[in-house]
Amino acid sequence: MIFAETLENLDIGFSSVATIWNRFYSAGNKRRVKFKRLKTLVLEFMEPADAKVKPSGESKLVSLYDDCYFASSESSSVSGDSPTCTESDLPTFDNTGEDDDDATLLDPDSPTLLQFYQQRKPRDKTWPLFPKLQSLSISKYPDSISRILRHFPIESIPRISIRDISRGWSSLNATAAARLSSLRVHISPQRFGAKHDEYRYQAWINRLFSVSSSMVSLQLDAPTSIPISLPDVIGLTCLSTLSFSFRIDLGTVPNLLSRLPYLKQLAMHVHPWSSWSHRCHGLLEYGDYEMLAHIPPLSRSLRKLVAYVGLDTSASDDQDCSDSTSNGPMAVERELAWLLARVPSLRLFKTEEMSSKAIRACIDDMLSYKDIVPHIEHLLGVEIEVWKY
Repeated sequence: MIFAETLENLDIGFSSVATIWNRFYSAGNKRRVKFKRLKTLVLEFMEPADAKVKPSGESKLVSLYDDCYFASSESSSVSGDSPTCTESDLPTFDNTGEDDDDATLLDPDSPTLLQFYQQRKPRDKTWPLFPKLQSLSISKYPDSISRILRHFPIESIPRISIRDISRGWSSLNATAAARLSSLRVHISPQRFGAKHDEYRYQAWINRLFSVSSSMVSLQLDAPTSIPISLPDVIGLTCLSTLSFSFRIDLGTVPNLLSRLPYLKQLAMHVHPWSSWSHRCHGLLEYGDYEMLAHIPPLSRSLRKLVAYVGLDTSASDDQDCSDSTSNGPMAVERELAWLLARVPSLRLFKTEEMSSKAIRACIDDMLSYKDIVPHIEHLLGVEIEVWKY
């Protein structure tokens, strides 16, 4: 038996939630254990014996997620000094509505929570108490995630990580989730992939990003096939670390950067066919770099950018940025190069080898125009790294 009251950090793996707390005890109450000092709790469930094997194509997504998490959480010299977000910096939106339920993380309108108020006061009086918990991580929970979250004082836990879940993610209240300091939601490929799941996820993303919030760290991952877009109005203006491992529409990123004045690190999985050539029909001509001298920067805070494109076509080493067709495999890399040119604070850019070659070619092409070099001279100091899965 383990005395629970002196523990400050706890990391355990198990297969049954019904028996996990049997090994702990506390003074005065034999039925209900109280973790008086516990600040960090990591619960990892064992994979069920009949778990589906992930398709081979998912290995890249897993590698990307790990890479994005590392890129977003590591401390490095590129972090720099940036202003601190305060409450007065938050946009004044009306956050009330169908998603506002006394700030609980579980949505009472979700079909998975038919007896919501009974769940807020669970019948199981033997579940432990966590009065000081600051960080909660749950992974591989086999049932609806709402069934285990209801046992924790979610409203008082600033950092929550939910990984490798396949059920109950749509029951997470976007309004309450945005009130956390740090949130990580990783949805497993199991039972996700139908079109209605992707549209539900898009709707949840729209609600999450539209809430006025002081959240500073957000990491999201879902095995989507369609490009996920972001709303025009962004409420999460205090974010300093942001990671997308779902396939994001690159066209929504410029607006996102312009609305996140404190963002330092961004990691994203770019949908390969979401480039401007498919949205603007040639309105912006590649090679018309003179306009870079007249358009404003997108961000003056971003220091580190990780972008995975994942094109299936291969580019040759001597491929010229200016010679490629607008709908060819390099279209999305061209737009990424333009994105880098509009972030004067950028110090580090990381992408896969093929994309790095294409983007380097585009940057070299930009820098050959002497008249605009003073406006994009930061590109001379941007370090481009290659990552491999």
